[in-house]
Amino acid sequence: MRKPFLFILIMCFATASSGQTISFKGAWFEVKYPASFTAKPSLKAASAVNGYESAFFESPDKLVEFYVFSPQWSGDASDILLKSTEKMTSTKTQTSGHQLLKWWTIAAKDGSYTRTYQEKRDSLANTGWVIGIKYKQQSAFNKYKTQYLAFKSSLVQYAD
Repeated sequence: MRKPFLFILIMCFATASSGQTISFKGAWFEVKYPASFTAKPSLKAASAVNGYESAFFESPDKLVEFYVFSPQWSGDASDILLKSTEKMTSTKTQTSGHQLLKWWTIAAKDGSYTRTYQEKRDSLANTGWVIGIKYKQQSAFNKYKTQYLAFKSSLVQYAD
């Protein structure tokens, strides 16, 4: 009787802890990422004394890496530019009024990873952000898809 109860208790704890998140506060944004991931701030804020405009978040097994770029105003995510060892595999752009939505995918020429991004720019407010994921293979993307969607939806941008 005690063994099944202990097993259920352990499983509940494991399930609860795997869904825990941590908030990362950039200079002009906040995003929640899985507690087991490692945050790596990237681009220093151009318009703030402290903080970052972008960050990477690596999974403990190093199979995926989430990315966010969210400056105070529009800017360029220079830390994710196409490298000579990569190729652009797809792009899509959609405009609605003063908002531009863009999606693109980049793959390593040697097939070792794929990265895909979504960008939103508002020309009227002069704001924008980029969110993306880098993954080693499709199974890694599938494994972390739920956490990635939660990461994307958790982005909050600050104004001055």
